[in-house]
Amino acid sequence: MLKRSTRLSAGLGLLLLTAGCAGSYTPIRPDRIATYQASAANAPVDFGYQFDALRLNGRNKKYRKHEAKKGYHVAAVRVTNNSGRELNFSRDLVLQYGDRPITPVAAPIAAQDLKQGVAIYLLYLLLNINLSSTTTTNGYVTQSNNTFLPTGPFIAGGNILGASLANGNMRKEFQTFDLTNRTIKPGETVYGILSLRESAVAPMRLELRPSTESTYVPAPVPTPAPAPVPPAASPTRTE
Repeated sequence: MLKRSTRLSAGLGLLLLTAGCAGSYTPIRPDRIATYQASAANAPVDFGYQFDALRLNGRNKKYRKHEAKKGYHVAAVRVTNNSGRELNFSRDLVLQYGDRPITPVAAPIAAQDLKQGVAIYLLYLLLNINLSSTTTTNGYVTQSNNTFLPTGPFIAGGNILGASLANGNMRKEFQTFDLTNRTIKPGETVYGILSLRESAVAPMRLELRPSTESTYVPAPVPTPAPAPVPPAASPTRTE
C-alpha cells in the first residue's frame, strides 16, 4: 500500500499571519484628479484639496494601514497663484487647518514613516516544502522517500523585491509632488501631496503670510483690445 503526504515547514500559519504578502503602490497622481474641495474663492491663492488620497486613488492597502497607525492624513492639493507676483509655498504662504496654522511633514520623512516593512519578509525563508512518500507492506514501512523543495528563498525574495519597489514608487511620487519651497509663478497652477500629522480632518485653506500680505500685488486686469476701425470707403469714380 502506497501512501503519500505533503508537509510544509512548521509555523506556516504564523508566517502568513505575521508577514502577509507585499503590497503594491498605486500612484495618487494629484494632477489627474478631477474634483477638489475648494477653499475660499476670490483669494490671492486658489486652493483645492482631497483627503483620503491613498484610498480614493488606488488600493494601497499596506500604506493606508500605516497612515492610520502613524496618525497621518495624506491629501492631494491644487494651488493656483492669482496674485501678480511669484509666491514661494513655504516662505509666502501658510496652511490653515481648521482654526490654526500647520506645517506639512516633509516628503522624505513622510515616505519613511508610511513605507511597508521589508525585512519582515525574511520570515518566508523558513517556508519550505517537504514531500514525503512511504511504501508499506503488511503494515510495515518498507520504503521511505523525502524530497526537500527550497521554496522559502524564492517567496521571500519576491516579497522583498515587491515591497522595495512599492516603497520606492511612493517615495518618488511624494518627492515629485512635494511643495516645500516650490515657487509658483503668477497665474500658474501646481499640484502637490501634503502629509499631515493630525488626528482628524479639518477644513483647509491657504493664506498669505502677514509679511507677504503687506507687499501683495493683485494680478493685473487685462485691458480689452480696442475695436478694429473699419477701413475708409473708397471714393466713387465718375467718368
